[in-house]
Amino acid sequence: MTTTQNDPLRDLIRSTLDFYARFDWQPVTDDAIRVFEEEVREVTEAARAGTDKNHIAEEAADVIVTVIGVCQATGVDPEKLIDQLYAVIAKNNAKTHETHVYTDGKIRRRFPKTTTP
Repeated sequence: MTTTQNDPLRDLIRSTLDFYARFDWQPVTDDAIRVFEEEVREVTEAARAGTDKNHIAEEAADVIVTVIGVCQATGVDPEKLIDQLYAVIAKNNAKTHETHVYTDGKIRRRFPKTTTP
């Protein structure tokens, strides 16, 4: 993995992979998915309760870390994950009220993509 100063995404992934290495543990796909789903349930429950913002943030952080485990278990190169995270950031930054609209609980394209034959 590339070493870069002040890159929180790389720091998070490096920390997560170091955590696994410290316990001499390599995530296995089914286990990683099970843990991820458990953490998603926990953040969902915390968010629905809505009473403890710190708990919601803690559970959300666990979801982020466990998705790194899913990627590691399935052989996704950490640099590929980082590239995709930055691609999503760029795509979201490019969205405007002219290109997208909030509807049905989601921000969607104002005009659906057209497919070319």
